[in-house]
Amino acid sequence: MTFYVKSSNSTINVVDAQGKPQRVTQRAYDILYRNQGYQLADAPIVEADDDQVNYFVLSEEKLKTIKNDELKAFLDKEEIEYDPKAIKKDLIKLILRE
Repeated sequence: MTFYVKSSNSTINVVDAQGKPQRVTQRAYDILYRNQGYQLADAPIVEADDDQVNYFVLSEEKLKTIKNDELKAFLDKEEIEYDPKAIKKDLIKLILRE
């Protein structure tokens, strides 16, 4: 059986937050695009509708890009208690269950 391994410079399809597709190298995605909110085109897209967003499955890096008010609204919806004066770092810890 033959196994194929993607090189770090192979091109992949990604989409930005508005859904615009682009082809970038794997390395560029890992270094630049992932931190700017781009997602792999074949990855499940997180909808902007707050009722459908599941912050439990997002990475810490993605959660850092979300506003505190939205994090608090999600915690309220999930009935998780938090200090109203909590900073983003504390809210993220609650969501990630650390």
